[in-house]
Amino acid sequence: MNFKNINKRVLYISPDGIMEPLGDSQVLKYLEKLSEKFTITLISFEKKEDFSCKNRLQNIKDRCLASNIDWQYKQYRQGIFVLSYLLNVFNFISSPVLVLLKQKISIIHIRSYMPGLSIPLLSLLFNFKLLFDIRGFWADEKHDRLGWKKNSLKYLFFKKLEHYLFRRADAVVTLTNCSKKYISKHFNKPDEAISVIRTCVDFDEFKICVPKIKNPSLVIGYLGSIDAAYDFDLFLGFLSAIKKFNSSLEVRFLTKSSSEKIKYLLKKNNLEDLIFQNKFLSRGELSDAISEFDLLAFCLKENFSILASMPTKIGEALACGVPIICNSFNEDIKHIVQTEGVGQIHNFNEPFSKEAYKKLMLMVDNPQTGQKCNNFSQKEFSLTSGVSSYAKIYERL
Repeated sequence: MNFKNINKRVLYISPDGIMEPLGDSQVLKYLEKLSEKFTITLISFEKKEDFSCKNRLQNIKDRCLASNIDWQYKQYRQGIFVLSYLLNVFNFISSPVLVLLKQKISIIHIRSYMPGLSIPLLSLLFNFKLLFDIRGFWADEKHDRLGWKKNSLKYLFFKKLEHYLFRRADAVVTLTNCSKKYISKHFNKPDEAISVIRTCVDFDEFKICVPKIKNPSLVIGYLGSIDAAYDFDLFLGFLSAIKKFNSSLEVRFLTKSSSEKIKYLLKKNNLEDLIFQNKFLSRGELSDAISEFDLLAFCLKENFSILASMPTKIGEALACGVPIICNSFNEDIKHIVQTEGVGQIHNFNEPFSKEAYKKLMLMVDNPQTGQKCNNFSQKEFSLTSGVSSYAKIYERL
């Protein structure tokens, strides 16, 4: 029998809304299980459009109530107006202050950098342990993906905050081993204070589906954004090379991007005759759709911030028994693919050779590949092991 540690009251602050798929899978599902042992208050920042779905809102409220999670949500104001930004900052700082005035919080768990805006003030007023769950080098992601200049005030401010949070943190969680080494070296954090916890997969949701009739075409899947962190043009160049070796190629996009935009980009890259589908599916529909892929392919832009990245879709595809082909965007993914046999590393700046294609097809056609991918996903991306790792950190703090 598990007994709740009543002495460990945790305040979890997430800039991601838990009414969104990412916040649900990577925040709420963890907390539902952690709440069996710890008393948890959750502050999340939800997008305005998500409040319009009353059924979804009620469902999340019911789940939090069932797990005894004290969910306090704020609207995250989007837009370019200074007032919206200032209101967000005010809420990031004031909301946890109000919680700590009412409750004796022993651990504050912040997801990424924005919730860290409150930590200097809270540290002056209250006594608590801090878990800094970085999710990535946020300021540098803004530089690498959105063009923040390194001499801009916002970049310099968040880099200063980053240094403060790493110094202040009693424990740090990151997604990759290579970022752990960087944090240990450049922020003088002992190895034992830094934990690597991958993005999680719920295996009740993502799994190998009942085998279907084999599609005669080679089906390559693409999941998620086609811009920001991803080099879509290089991905399309890869498709062009594959199409030379396999004329029955079919590509299935599961993305929010419009089909018109994808058609335009395909035409721009001389792929206007490519057979493709484009859908945006609910999370409950993803497992079946991914399972119809022969492989998942993507190309991440290589830069400093990618050192700390491990996209959620990797664990999800592997859980569905689908191997991946991607670039060597950091040492962790290179090690995973090359040692575990769950995919192939390709330099998208170089031509895709006939030999590489043959090797890829041997993996795709191997009947053992699917189970190998699923087994590795359960070992490396398990929700259960992630919850266990967080629980050990909470207990230690």
